[in-house]
Order: sequence, then C-alpha cells, then structure tokens
Amino acid sequence: MTQTETNGSNVSNAPSPTRKTREEIRKEAILAHMSKEPLGLGKLVEEKRWKYGIPDEAFFNQCPAFNRVLVVQIPEDESDTYGESGLVKTEAAKKRDLVEAPRGIIVGAGLQALDELRSNGIDLGHTVGFVRLAPFRRPYATIAGERISLVVLVSGDIVDSEDLGQQLRAREVRVVPKLNAEGVTIHQFVDSNGKLWSPVEAQMQEDS
Repeated sequence: MTQTETNGSNVSNAPSPTRKTREEIRKEAILAHMSKEPLGLGKLVEEKRWKYGIPDEAFFNQCPAFNRVLVVQIPEDESDTYGESGLVKTEAAKKRDLVEAPRGIIVGAGLQALDELRSNGIDLGHTVGFVRLAPFRRPYATIAGERISLVVLVSGDIVDSEDLGQQLRAREVRVVPKLNAEGVTIHQFVDSNGKLWSPVEAQMQEDS
C-alpha cells in the first residue's frame, strides 16, 4: 500500500518527484550528443571533450578553412566559488565569465592554421589563450533549446598553450637553436616524436 489513513483522509507516502534543474537537463542533453566511442582525433581530444562536455558536433558539424581556428570557450577560473570566500557563483555569473574568458579548447583548424599551429607545438585539443573578447562566433548545434557557438579565430589570435607549457616543463618537447644559411640563429621546435619543425609565422587578424 502506498497510502495510509490519517484522521479520516488518505495521505500518500510515495516520495514527491524531484524536478530537474535547467543545468541538469542541459548536461543530460549534452551527454546524449557525445559518442561513447573515441572520435579518432587523439588521446588529448578525448580527455578534453569528456572533461568539458564538448558535443560531437563541435568537431564534425563544420570544417574550418585556410588559417581559421575553431575554439570551444571555457572559463578562465573553473572553480564554482569566488576564491577563498566560499561564495558560490550563480549560473548567470558563470555564463558571464565564460563569454568574457579568453581561454578555450581547439576543436578544428584549417590546413594553413594546422601548419602554423603544429610547427609551433600547438594542436587540436590544446587549451589555449587567445585575444580577449574575440568578436566572431560560429553556431554549430542546438541542445536543450540553447544555440551553442564556437569562437572563430585566426591562428595568430592564439597567444599561448597550456598543454605546450606542460610538455616543455616535462621535457617531452623542446626548442633548439640553429644557424641558417645567412649565419643567423633561428629556433626550431622538436616534438615528442623527435621531429624537427621550422616554425611557420602565423597571420594576425587585421583590425576592421
């Protein structure tokens, strides 16, 4: 029996259903857009897409051209509280921080951009810093009623890579000096496989 009689009236003992928050609904919807099988884009991409909940469409709904780079924006500060105060950030505050954060995960790059990025030690899946308040967005999916966009950059808009920094500190990759034909010292990048790369100069976004 799920009901008991109290003072002549029937009262249900069944627990009341818990209403899901909008954030919980959004997370479930995003998981439904993420393949359980690897995407074939490398170990780092797999780690980042599960850490940040990046839908498959971010990688496959578009193919960037030329020197364009597509980035999933992530918060600059990933904690849920404000420093040591312990105050919990509201969802509105998290969204505001996300929109303003010059930080993201590279999910796509044109052929020219790949040459420029890889020759400087940066690749798909890297967490990078980029020019603040980059203005261009590329919508790529609608999930739980929300239109989701990627940040559109050129390779020259990227200013650093957290993953490259970690690799350099761990001595997995390195930068070596070399004299060119004119006797001028240039620097080359040596990747984790020992391949020597001559850095390709990236083009910067022209001011409109």
